[in-house]
Amino acid sequence: MLNDVGLPMAYVDYIVEAIMRIYDIVSSSGVQILIFLAALQSVPGSMYEVAKIEGATAYESFWKITFPMVSPLILTNVIYTIIDSFAGSPVTEAIYQTAFKTQNFGLSSAMSWLYTLVIGLVLVVVGWLLSRRVHYN
Repeated sequence: MLNDVGLPMAYVDYIVEAIMRIYDIVSSSGVQILIFLAALQSVPGSMYEVAKIEGATAYESFWKITFPMVSPLILTNVIYTIIDSFAGSPVTEAIYQTAFKTQNFGLSSAMSWLYTLVIGLVLVVVGWLLSRRVHYN
């Protein structure tokens, strides 16, 4: 049906792949959605009332009230997403195969420690970069 519209095949493939991955995206982002929902509900409504009385637009209210109040939980979501992305990685599978298929526990332990150090380094760098932009009350 998309081929009849006249779109190039690359665009059609991209659209089809995006639609096919909607379930994967929604099923893997449930925790982040709950964290953002809790963050948005924790912003006091009185701040929006004051901004409205002062004549702030919705755009200004978002950037001056909502975003700074939600920024600590944006950092939390980014860290959680990074950790979650490493859970099903090929390196994790290789460590599992080395430990339980070939019974080489020493090598898999060394691989696990190195992988943990790499992930820790990535988290420290990302946490440091993002924490400079986080507004704490």
